[in-house]
Order: sequence, then C-alpha cells, then structure tokens
Amino acid sequence: MRDQDARAALLDAARMPVQAELGRTPKFRVHQLHRDGDWAFLLATMQAADGKPFDFTGTPLAEAAQQGVVSRTYAALLRHKSGHWEVVAKAIGPSDVAWEDWSKRYGAPAKLFAQ
Repeated sequence: MRDQDARAALLDAARMPVQAELGRTPKFRVHQLHRDGDWAFLLATMQAADGKPFDFTGTPLAEAAQQGVVSRTYAALLRHKSGHWEVVAKAIGPSDVAWEDWSKRYGAPAKLFAQ
C-alpha cells in the first residue's frame, strides 16, 4: 500500500467515531500523525468539508461548544489489526491534553505522542 493510501485509510478510520458521535464527518487539519509499527497517533483540528471551522450546532456537544468548553481538537490513538486501523482511544473536542496517559494506559509507544 502506498504511503498516501495508508494515510487516507488511517484518517478514514479516525473519522468514524466522530461521525458516529456527532452525526457529521469532519475534515482534519493534521497537526501530528505519527506511526510506530501497528500504532498511530493523530492530533488534528476538526473542520467542515469546506475548510471552515467545525460547527457543533445540532450535535450532542452543541451546548458545551456554546459555553466554550469544547475545542475543535481531535486526538485518536489507533492500532492496525486484521488489515485495518481501529480506534483504541479518542478525544473529541477536549479542553485539556486528554491523551497524556494513553501510552501507559494502552501500551502504545511513548514516542508517538512526542511533538
């Protein structure tokens, strides 16, 4: 699989939980995407399909977003199993560094989370 195809597969897998929870599919502006073996870590900003800021209106996070306690940040820890990427842990709109303990909690390589 080409690198570009592998990246697309990883980002598509990372998008699925957001779509499931919020009912819309975000576009990601990727800040970090690190892979180590079967593990990957994504840190991105969620955007609308047209590149505008992600709008939480009509989602379960709408009220929290209106109060300013939800960010447009998305973080996901993924693992490659049985030929596809699976989201092991995720943080949709965190207001802090929700992934700080993911290395220890899930046994993922610590270097995935390095900036």
